[in-house]
Amino acid sequence: MKSLFATAALAAALAHAPVPAQEAEGPSPAADQNVPVHPYTLREDLKAFATWPMEWRGTDWLKFTGVLAAVNVAYRQDDEVREHYGNDGEPDYHEVEDALPAAMTFGGMWFAAKVAGNQDARREVDAMRRALVVEVISVQVMKLAFRRDRPAPGVEKDGWFGHEDLAFPSGHTAAAFAIGTVLAESGDDKRRALRRTLGYGIGVLTACQRVNHDAHWFSDTVAGAAIGIAAANVVMRRRREAEPFGHLGIAPMDDGMMLTYTVPLR
Repeated sequence: MKSLFATAALAAALAHAPVPAQEAEGPSPAADQNVPVHPYTLREDLKAFATWPMEWRGTDWLKFTGVLAAVNVAYRQDDEVREHYGNDGEPDYHEVEDALPAAMTFGGMWFAAKVAGNQDARREVDAMRRALVVEVISVQVMKLAFRRDRPAPGVEKDGWFGHEDLAFPSGHTAAAFAIGTVLAESGDDKRRALRRTLGYGIGVLTACQRVNHDAHWFSDTVAGAAIGIAAANVVMRRRREAEPFGHLGIAPMDDGMMLTYTVPLR
């Protein structure tokens, strides 16, 4: 059952995410030129995310349809998954415990950026922060719109609209996948497999724990994963578009100086 859960949650979420271009290893041109990592405001990030569907073409709508199908499949399995994981005692959603994997990842990257002065880590922290803001606002809007009951003994999975709980989608899962996607798809390709294992693993672990702790239905976490990955990809795409294409510089040599022009490979 755990294998089915993890595979379905991750596959459904990834269907919505375009593959981001890779970044060159070493300090970024933006950092060298003292150019802000991302000159856009968070308001514009949110606007870009909200209007993103207007840019979609045929394949993008197919991916979106695939995500909807995955959420629907998960919804049909909600009762079975809940029966496997569900607790019959007093609800304990473990809010802090389930947030720790994503929080520790963000904190570790922040430490590397601030204390070690790692410019690449600074860029990733900025992208994680922006992706978090985008997904949090998007998730809260959806929660208020759908108002789904959280799983509990005697509660049906069809408890939508007008109820007090805000189960759909899972905010913890969306946050974990937003942070994890930035970790997974940033940096160079030398550690790509490790980054993706850690990044997406954080998201899958969080989704499993939210269901295990009776905080969410299976379909809540699949939808949350899709939102988190989508938010991260939009933010990273906008960051890449904001960066200068190349960096003009001068390198000293024994018999003079050499004019250099560095272009990041993407």
